[in-house]
Amino acid sequence: MNYHKKANIILAAVFLFFLGVAVLKHFNPDDFRIRLMFFVSEAALVGGLADWFAVTAIFKKPLGWGYHTALIPRNRAKVIEAVASVVQKELLNMTLIRKKIEGIPFIEGLLLNVEKFGGSVYLTDKMLAYLRRYADKQEPAKLAEKLAVFIRDTAKNWHLESSVQSISGWAVKQGYLELGLDRLAEGLWDKAADGQTHDAILGYLEEIKEEKVSSGGSIFRTMMGFMEMSDGLNLEEAADALQVELLLTLSKFRDPLDPLRISLKNILLNRVSKLEFDTRFSAQIEQWKEGLLTDVLFVRFLESVLEEVLKVASSLSTPSEPNVLYRALHPCVEKYWVSVQNNSELQTKINAFLVDTLCRVIQNEHDMIGGMVRETLAGYTDQDLNRFVEEKAGNDLQWIRINGSMIGGVVGLLLFLFLDFVYEPHIMPMIINILH
Repeated sequence: MNYHKKANIILAAVFLFFLGVAVLKHFNPDDFRIRLMFFVSEAALVGGLADWFAVTAIFKKPLGWGYHTALIPRNRAKVIEAVASVVQKELLNMTLIRKKIEGIPFIEGLLLNVEKFGGSVYLTDKMLAYLRRYADKQEPAKLAEKLAVFIRDTAKNWHLESSVQSISGWAVKQGYLELGLDRLAEGLWDKAADGQTHDAILGYLEEIKEEKVSSGGSIFRTMMGFMEMSDGLNLEEAADALQVELLLTLSKFRDPLDPLRISLKNILLNRVSKLEFDTRFSAQIEQWKEGLLTDVLFVRFLESVLEEVLKVASSLSTPSEPNVLYRALHPCVEKYWVSVQNNSELQTKINAFLVDTLCRVIQNEHDMIGGMVRETLAGYTDQDLNRFVEEKAGNDLQWIRINGSMIGGVVGLLLFLFLDFVYEPHIMPMIINILH
């Protein structure tokens, strides 16, 4: 049984009790108990009827009375706005929402959930799936143009001369300079041992001979001819000797303690140390950078690279046969995943970031809360709106009616006792004496 029916039954019972007591009072007007019950039931009936009228007037016109009744339908717009405002600004205001959200350990649940599904492997698969969807929607030519524009804009702040110096210093510390000199020595030795080098030396000697002969006098030419006839001047043997001497020199160059190698190394280091202050070198680097980035081949190069990357991103990968992109991504993901798991400070920062992001989203869409309430209530008919309020506060309203009858009866009892035992025997005679 709901409270509305209970309140009606109580009001009906009070009314019937009042009628019965009224009949008894008619036949026994001087009976104290009957007069007491009549007075109390009358007060309870009046209280119950008054509260029934008041509660009913909230929703409709009781007994057709239209003066300040049907409050909810009459003030429909105000009621809807008030409910929406209460929900948005009081019940779900941003301060309260943020306080509740800050108490939620998002990062703990996130870490447990990701670990449950496979940890770094799961994250890598998700990243690959996203990249695959992204790659399927991209055109390499357009993407290359955008990337080229981005690189050109970013390259304005690149200072490559300092980077060259830094890389050179790093190469020296790592021993790459010595390795480079070793490779240079091997390459030069291989080139010097080549037959073309012998021919080049021979050609160079013949050019010198021709130059000397043409610039010398007749006596000099006669002596040169005599020496050639007597095999005193053999350019072929001279070229062989020079090539052997060059090979011996380059063989010594392989030794890290070779004076020539040490001298070359010092020259390189000295040159590298001055690169940062060399304005001509800086200008050349800038010119080279601008020329490279504005060249049409640069965009074509990016397009060809992106085509291969997009193909790799679009290709499927399985745990047994991971593709190139998976093998490249997974170590990085694994590294950061372990870092997040073991770094409580980082977890706190991530959780704060998630809270801030969620609160910003809610803040941007906070007005939607009131809008949704308004839109929902605006679709209600007057009867639906009455039913909505009754469902939320109906029981309390019906208790007002029940309490009206109860309080009316109690007040009636007290008033009857006051009139019979205080007012009529004591106060009334005093008033009559004063008036006479």
